[in-house]
Amino acid sequence: MKLLPKTWRVLLGWGLLTGALTVHAACGDELNGLVVDKGAAKARSALSGQAAGPAEPNPVDALPPETQLQLIAREAVRRSAGAGAAALLAEAARFDEDQARAALAPVVTVGGSVGPVRSTFDGATLRSGMQVSGTLAASGILWDGGRTQAVIRYRQELRDAARFNAQSTQEQVVLDALSATLERNRYRSQARVYQQYARKMGCLVDALEQIVAVDRGRASELVQARKTQAQAELARDSALALSRQLEIRLRKYVGEQGGLGEGVSGPLSQIMDTGEIIRLIERSSELQLMRAQADGAGHLAASADAALRPQVTWSANATQGSLGGAPNSAVQAGVSIAYNLFNAGADKSAAAAAARRAEAARRQYEESLNTRTARAFEVQELASSAFDRARRYVDVLKDSERVRVSTFQQWSQLGKRSLFDVMSAEGDHFALRVAYVNALYDGYQASAQLRSIGGGLLGWLGVGEVR
Repeated sequence: MKLLPKTWRVLLGWGLLTGALTVHAACGDELNGLVVDKGAAKARSALSGQAAGPAEPNPVDALPPETQLQLIAREAVRRSAGAGAAALLAEAARFDEDQARAALAPVVTVGGSVGPVRSTFDGATLRSGMQVSGTLAASGILWDGGRTQAVIRYRQELRDAARFNAQSTQEQVVLDALSATLERNRYRSQARVYQQYARKMGCLVDALEQIVAVDRGRASELVQARKTQAQAELARDSALALSRQLEIRLRKYVGEQGGLGEGVSGPLSQIMDTGEIIRLIERSSELQLMRAQADGAGHLAASADAALRPQVTWSANATQGSLGGAPNSAVQAGVSIAYNLFNAGADKSAAAAAARRAEAARRQYEESLNTRTARAFEVQELASSAFDRARRYVDVLKDSERVRVSTFQQWSQLGKRSLFDVMSAEGDHFALRVAYVNALYDGYQASAQLRSIGGGLLGWLGVGEVR
């Protein structure tokens, strides 16, 4: 190989040294801006409530996390047509109970008639003329074997079931809204990480363009840096697209308050303990709904069984009127007893079927309780594992930061590493940051689900039943 003249060797060496210093100067600030030793404080604060990555300034985001959660819950329930329909069904069930309870009160009717009357016997007219009469009648239940009381209790349980169904519907709406909020925040945080990755690669591209202008042999490094920058930008754009999709979904729940929920993560970093889960799980609206349905089925079975007993009622009526100007009146009162002697066993079959349905409802409740308890412990483990991974990622990121800083310095200042080593260190570091974000939001999502499975998000937030 023919050696370059001394002057050209000096100029080339000076150009490469200048390029290396340019890389270090241009990318040093970008690198230092991502130091995890500084970011570790943000990472730890994220575990206690702050979303990862810088957020756009938003007046709503300045509100306390609990207030933002309450706003999301109230707005989601207020805008939900399903929650409104469930509330109307709960009101209808209250009217059904009033109707059943009215069966205990006497039934009083009043009536009257006017018209010509003509009566004959054996061709002879007995009376004829204009008849005017008025009737007052009353009737009621003396004894029905407890059937009416059982029906009233059945309607009471259905009323409670409808109320718990309304709460369960609201709870699901709030959980869906909060899940959409957390997923949107997850992808926004990912986009911020990828944007920082793309900026770092863009910085290297700018510096390498200056180096390649002096040393064409380094062109492959420039191509590699551009490729990695493009990949980071694609990942950023993909995360932003997903966040926009979730923003559209979130608007279904909270309307145009798009900035709502950027800082809701804090309270969700606290995981319910086992004792709290066991204490609250039976108070969830879904389980109370099933318990009310099971109790209602039991009262309906009791009503069907009471129908097999005699039914004793009383009645009284009085009639006052006139016929052809002559006054007449009648009064009647008495007690009646009704009992089915034979109907081919239809009543007994109905009672047996109702009893079986009541038992089935009780067993479904027990199964749902066991399933929900097992699910709660499973989700608790998911939340604990996710937050534990996030904490461990913080420690790994510290080591990753030291590796990437050292690798960058060795390449840009000492020439001991290749650009591919730098790319590998940068890629590993930002992949770890994305993994940290995912672990963090996996924990938030699991914590929200755990709250919903337990006593419910509405009760936890102190919102109560929203009308």
